[in-house]
Amino acid sequence: MPVMGSAARLVTPKVSVAVVSTYYPPELGGAEAAAERLATFLVRRGHPVLVVTKRTSLDHPAEETLAGVHVIRTGPSGARRASSKWLALPWILRAIIRRRGEFQIICCVDYRGVGLAALLAGRFARVPVLFQAQTEGVLGGARIVELLRSLGLRPGRVAEQVVTWPVRFLYGHADSFACISRAIEREALACGVPRDHVHYIPNPIDVARFMPATFAERRTQRAAFGVPADAVVAVFVGRLSREKGVMELVRAWQAAGVKDALLVIVGPDMSGNPWDVGAEARRFVVEQDLTDSVRFAGAQPTHEVAKWLQIADIAVQPSHFESFGISAVEAMATGLPLLTSDTGGSRDFAETEVNALVVPPRDIGALTTALRRLLTDPNLRRRLGARALVTAQRFDERIVLETLGQVIDRLAAPRP
Repeated sequence: MPVMGSAARLVTPKVSVAVVSTYYPPELGGAEAAAERLATFLVRRGHPVLVVTKRTSLDHPAEETLAGVHVIRTGPSGARRASSKWLALPWILRAIIRRRGEFQIICCVDYRGVGLAALLAGRFARVPVLFQAQTEGVLGGARIVELLRSLGLRPGRVAEQVVTWPVRFLYGHADSFACISRAIEREALACGVPRDHVHYIPNPIDVARFMPATFAERRTQRAAFGVPADAVVAVFVGRLSREKGVMELVRAWQAAGVKDALLVIVGPDMSGNPWDVGAEARRFVVEQDLTDSVRFAGAQPTHEVAKWLQIADIAVQPSHFESFGISAVEAMATGLPLLTSDTGGSRDFAETEVNALVVPPRDIGALTTALRRLLTDPNLRRRLGARALVTAQRFDERIVLETLGQVIDRLAAPRP
């Protein structure tokens, strides 16, 4: 019988994880990026990982392996819509249950709708369920109340509590919540989730990719993008959706009227979505004779987004609401001063006059004034940008995701 050396170590296999997300790359968005980062990090950490998601196009394989992650895309196949998270629920539930022997824990990213499938599958397979909460107001039922009010109904506080109770009851049965913002953390605690089940774990960024470029790299990349070397460039990254503040941004840009400045809008249209403003924004730019100072770059892969940020001087994210705002933090990691709205997620990292300028949501006048200040004051840009770079380091994925990995380890550990 061979004798083991004193340096030998018993290696405990990592628990297998099912990551459930309504959408997954190549679909673009904050939650999709979060799901991909989580899955690929867990693979690097040694976990077998299965991703279950919705199939948005027949061009996407129903099953494939990406960066070591086994991805299953379920029906019903079709473009991204507001109802998709609910229509896909039974399909995703069936797919998880059929694979129940392949995982020891379920992590559900942005648990609206599909979280119910994750919970049911977790109970069936007798494994713990972790919700990575990506949206404020879900657990507390605020979205239901907003819907009722949009229909002209005004339920009183007691009626609101009764109507939203099923949501709190069902979603509250998750074994743990990883909250990407302090606001979501407070919501979970207010809904009665035990303190030791609630963790503040923000969305992470890749600081090795989103980092400042050298002067020479900026000039080279600007030339490649056809951007003048001496232009002051502002970049917006996000879906061309109404709640992202795209229309307020182009109107404020027109009102600011700063010469030798360029606004680059990076992100996909939301074709078929009632909140899509891609065509409206382009029409405004043409009608206001802004085509020389506004460029629509369209949807871009992550490495190209990083390049656009690296050639920019300002990042602008004027969302109406934002649970986190990962594009804003990625911009800060490249050393850019941030102009953002005073929304839930941004309050965790954006400090006005320190590393950013913060304006009220939907306030075109305030947005115009802040834009003009940043476009015309290089000293302000340098001061805010330097502090923004420091702030962004605390969202380094190596730190953030390891924290989430430790939560997964504790959840999956055998109960005494």
